[in-house]
Amino acid sequence: MLVRYWRLAGIAGGLACTPPALPSQLLVRAALGARYTSTLVHDSIVTPFDVRPALAPALAVTAATPVGERWMAQATLDFSTSTLERHDAAGTTTGLGRVSTLAFTVGLRRALPAGFAAAVGVGGLKSLPADATGIFRQGSGAIAGLGQVTVEYAPVAGARYGLGVQACYDAHRFVTPALQSEGFDSPRLVHRVTLALRAGWGGGAAR
Repeated sequence: MLVRYWRLAGIAGGLACTPPALPSQLLVRAALGARYTSTLVHDSIVTPFDVRPALAPALAVTAATPVGERWMAQATLDFSTSTLERHDAAGTTTGLGRVSTLAFTVGLRRALPAGFAAAVGVGGLKSLPADATGIFRQGSGAIAGLGQVTVEYAPVAGARYGLGVQACYDAHRFVTPALQSEGFDSPRLVHRVTLALRAGWGGGAAR
């Protein structure tokens, strides 16, 4: 009987010392959508023209962790690629090669009622031209500071897989060494708007 008692006591002590299983605190989301980018360069040689990227596919991967009842800290890596286009006043469009962008942001996300959420972030963006020609003939310049605001909606039916839609707006300033050598001393403010579908894994696929 004494031996059985000590065995039971040892098992109970071992269970007491074993930490309870904790739910995963890391949530990973991927979002795929389409991005509009405003004019990078406006100039006039004979007639005015604008240079801007075409409508682009955009992929973003976000890692987030809770920092409060409704708040999450998150970091996002974002990539998009498209054709750089010259738009003349007469309505003609000329392709100028391919340019991609890679952005990294950190920020905070807050859950709102009725399945909505909002997030803000700051970070940097790097332009990655396929060829060193035109406005990128002397490189793409330094990493540009980036500010970002995102609004999300996740229906209850898709909560298990973190399914939802999101609209993202961000802004950064754009200039290249070639533009500066041509007299463009002030960087141009560039606006980007992205609409995307997203899915999530981990953290109970939290909304």
